[in-house]
Amino acid sequence: MDKRHFALLTAALLISTYNAAAAPQGEAPKRPAGTTKEAKLGVCEAAMARASAKYGVPLAILYAVGLTETGGNGTLQPLAMNAAGKSLVAASAADGARKLKEFNANGVRLVDLGCMQINHRWHGEQFASVAEMFDPERNVDYAARFLAELRQRHGNWTMAAARYNAGPNNDPAQKRYVCAVIRNLVRSGFGSWTAQSRAFCG
Repeated sequence: MDKRHFALLTAALLISTYNAAAAPQGEAPKRPAGTTKEAKLGVCEAAMARASAKYGVPLAILYAVGLTETGGNGTLQPLAMNAAGKSLVAASAADGARKLKEFNANGVRLVDLGCMQINHRWHGEQFASVAEMFDPERNVDYAARFLAELRQRHGNWTMAAARYNAGPNNDPAQKRYVCAVIRNLVRSGFGSWTAQSRAFCG
């Protein structure tokens, strides 16, 4: 990534998340504005409040990344899966484990699991089982710790979010992902569009 792209990427997210630093850690996120369901927040969101406080990850960032990964109508899905770009929701953790085995048998190795869509191929060894990867507490805890490590490695939350989803040599994918995170920050009330972020994301 060249210095100009890095600077634009950083500015786009940081300027849009002026509320993120002030967002309370350890307090469950509110349902995004514009969603239709009034049900209680789900297990993924509750786990985020705890993981945010534990690892010092701004709740705004953690929640927006989660919404970008599995958010549907403002609610994260603990049994969400993505296999080679195709999304589905398992009926249970056991069903998800069976589906993962079928995907692998058919040559599909890149499968993301759970609230924060942890990739089984690259991170599965960090969990005792596939069922544990679907557990909201374990899934979100690992994602928050990973984001905190990425932030320490790259120096800011913008690049942590970018690298959470896309590799270091994939600038277009990083831009798309960061812009999706910004949109979810705005939808959830944690941030606001600015002229610079709008220009960056189009």
